[in-house]
Amino acid sequence: MKVWEKRFPTRKENPLLEAFNASIEQDRFLYQEEIRASLAYAQALQRAAFLTKEELREIRAGLKTVKKRIEAGENLSRFEDIHSAVELMLTQEIGEGGKKLHSGRSRNEQVVTDERMYLKEKLPRIIDLLKINQRSVIRLAEENADIVMPAYTHLQRAQYVLFSHYIMSLFWPLERAKSRLKDALERIDSLSLGVGALAGSTVPINREWLRKTLGFSSITENSMDTVSDRSFILETLFVLALLLLDLSRFAEDFVIFSSREFGFLALDDSIATSSSLMPQKKNPDFFELIRAGPGRLFGYMSSLFITVKGLPSTYNKDLQQDKIPLHQGIEETIQILKVFNYALTKFMLNKEKLACESDSFLFATDLVDYLVRKGLSFRKAHGLVGEIVRYAEEKGLALNALGIDELRRFDPSFGEDVCEVFDPLRSVKMKKTYGSTHPGQVKAQIAKAKKSAVR
Repeated sequence: MKVWEKRFPTRKENPLLEAFNASIEQDRFLYQEEIRASLAYAQALQRAAFLTKEELREIRAGLKTVKKRIEAGENLSRFEDIHSAVELMLTQEIGEGGKKLHSGRSRNEQVVTDERMYLKEKLPRIIDLLKINQRSVIRLAEENADIVMPAYTHLQRAQYVLFSHYIMSLFWPLERAKSRLKDALERIDSLSLGVGALAGSTVPINREWLRKTLGFSSITENSMDTVSDRSFILETLFVLALLLLDLSRFAEDFVIFSSREFGFLALDDSIATSSSLMPQKKNPDFFELIRAGPGRLFGYMSSLFITVKGLPSTYNKDLQQDKIPLHQGIEETIQILKVFNYALTKFMLNKEKLACESDSFLFATDLVDYLVRKGLSFRKAHGLVGEIVRYAEEKGLALNALGIDELRRFDPSFGEDVCEVFDPLRSVKMKKTYGSTHPGQVKAQIAKAKKSAVR
């Protein structure tokens, strides 16, 4: 049964073409939004004198039954899409009254209404998951406040930082994701229902009443723009892709840090797998799958972007292809955030290993700073320490193994106090700037983060 079958009475059903044209398997996830919006629209029709109170009562009861049938797992494959499924099932339940529901309404407006309602329900849930992850990050930072670790640039050892400072560098990308999602929600939160197929409706539907009833903050301004716009989905997918991009970078860190070569992290058994061949393996599969996450999101976003690119004005059937990117993008993000947070709760920092990670060459910049405090220009001090590093490497010595006499060959400014430089905790405490790895700055950063994590 098709909602347009009277238009083509001689058309014979072609399973190949019907399957190709249908989207029911992709858009049935919107059934709750479709039923809720249909109920509101029926009420608007009654207010506009297009339905009697009795007809509205029947439609309300019929939609309730349709919802139960769908949730019971009824096979909907005979329908073209979720919009026609709900309408035709309603007609099966209540008869002629169900056929009145679509007065002045188009599937073109229904789909964007359902999608906006879906995002309005899902994005706050993602924001809540971000807050949960943020609280896990804060807990890790506070539990390991005094642990010092090597930090890297170009995957080469660079300087010492507090682990708490490192893990807090995950908090702020999550905060930016929250901000972007809240910003996107402002544009999503606009009622599409009541614009018809593209030109508006001859039925005097009160869109302001629909807005209040369905809980939207504004109403779309142009009917043609309304039915063609998918920028709110693209924006959402882009924000989610950025979020998963940030998570993937930290997942990569955790994969590296949990390797035997680094050993900074020990994988809890619950977040590790093994090899089907090599019994000694303890693989970071979950972090690797998180690392793969943004690739799929980028794929969904680029797929929809290319679909929308160059389409003529208003609705085109191509837009049917927005459901998989929308649904999968949301659901996969939710799943990744849950798994990522679970992994954070099982985070096992190898404190003993980190305590033994003394690398004198990480104090090279501290040596430069030492010479600057002695009165040398930064550039001269930088060059001198570069020479000293090369000399130590050629001799096969650690920087702190060089004697004071050896150092004074490079510059007489070196004094006995140079030995104080080679202390990891002193190194982090020497940092002065806001947002640095200084313990006081990290403590202040955590205090500020605690306020953000609840907003």
